[in-house]
Amino acid sequence: MSEIEDLSIPSSPKVKSVTLMGALLDEMTKYSKEAMPKEAIGLLGGKELRTDELILSSILFVTEGDEVSVSFSDEDFKAFEDILENDCYCLGWWHSHPGYGLFLSQTDIKTHIYSFQLHNELSVALVVEPTKIDMNGRASFQFYQVIREKGSNSFKYQEIASYIQP
Repeated sequence: MSEIEDLSIPSSPKVKSVTLMGALLDEMTKYSKEAMPKEAIGLLGGKELRTDELILSSILFVTEGDEVSVSFSDEDFKAFEDILENDCYCLGWWHSHPGYGLFLSQTDIKTHIYSFQLHNELSVALVVEPTKIDMNGRASFQFYQVIREKGSNSFKYQEIASYIQP
């Protein structure tokens, strides 16, 4: 068994929906477009609205990567802790896939499990596609949680419903 197979990851998402402030999506769109062809990355902050609903109200931008990968430093996490409001928490991470579409790669799945979901079962991963812009000028995006495939030690991701708050 590999190390990832021994983890306690549920077979269904713990989060039912995520609400994202429109201004944050606008900022992520701009930042992701400026970072192209490199991927952009950052952290997501917010709070639990109900038992399985999140509202995201803070982001941190980090760009340490190339066209196909990005990474966080310990300083990034410390900086994010410093900017969160008293009732906000780190609820996951976001990154862009410029020209690659909306999905989580195997590396993204491992990053999400080890850096976020094991520490907070409500954490989400957000992928932004800055080459696909809607009529409001916003990048296509999708929220995900990693789940265990039923009856196996394999992991996959599942889409989470999302809403944009003006």
